[in-house]
Amino acid sequence: MWNRWNRWKSTLNRQQLKLIGLSSLFLFTFGLANVAPAFAAEDEDYNFSWLDPDKKIYVLQNRKYRKARKINLSLLGGSGIAETYRQTWQIEPRLGVWFNEDWGVEAFFVNRWNTPNNAYQALVEATGSGLSPLIREVNTMYGALLNWAPWYAKINVFNSILYFDWTFSLGVGMMNTSIGPKTKTDPSSAAQWVDQNLFAVYLGTGQIFHLSQKFDIRFEGMGHFYSAPVYGGLAGAPTDSSLFSSFVFSLGLGVKL
Repeated sequence: MWNRWNRWKSTLNRQQLKLIGLSSLFLFTFGLANVAPAFAAEDEDYNFSWLDPDKKIYVLQNRKYRKARKINLSLLGGSGIAETYRQTWQIEPRLGVWFNEDWGVEAFFVNRWNTPNNAYQALVEATGSGLSPLIREVNTMYGALLNWAPWYAKINVFNSILYFDWTFSLGVGMMNTSIGPKTKTDPSSAAQWVDQNLFAVYLGTGQIFHLSQKFDIRFEGMGHFYSAPVYGGLAGAPTDSSLFSSFVFSLGLGVKL
């Protein structure tokens, strides 16, 4: 009887020891799971103390200013570049609509002013004979553009957040041009100038900076590509044609209706 009691007591002690061991392991695991986040919070991956305390952190979120399904009116003005003998200035009204935040269409009309530039003046002084190359002036343009805005972003400018879309444009239209020697205002050459209407392809890119829900500022670069007679199609001249291009940078204001 006494031996049986000792065996039962020995078995009970072993079970108690197992229970105590399992309980201790559970408590240790539970405590480690709760202490780990506290140590992780002190890790440099979560510590933002290295940031400038005077600055704020902004996160790119959903669009604040939207343009989808709105009529857009814009007025742009700019100057042409890569014109060999002319300094050009233009004004460009536009009317467009965005189907969604990524795709839209625009109709445009351009009116241009052309004046002789320094390269032309130097050529006139160098020749001294009154001779002049044939010069093509673009007077007006009109057409339609398909606009794509794949990128929307916001940037910190002087501690203010500026929202903008980056757009790309592809379009077709017509150019009303004139070609002749010297200038059209010169009575001796005005009668020799010939007007020509040419088909053109337009490629452009630019940014739309949103000032509010209704107003924005636009900055854009546009290229015009067209095929025209090398010698202007004047009487008795060869009829060879070539591909020409011109470019303009414009800045303007837009309103959403």
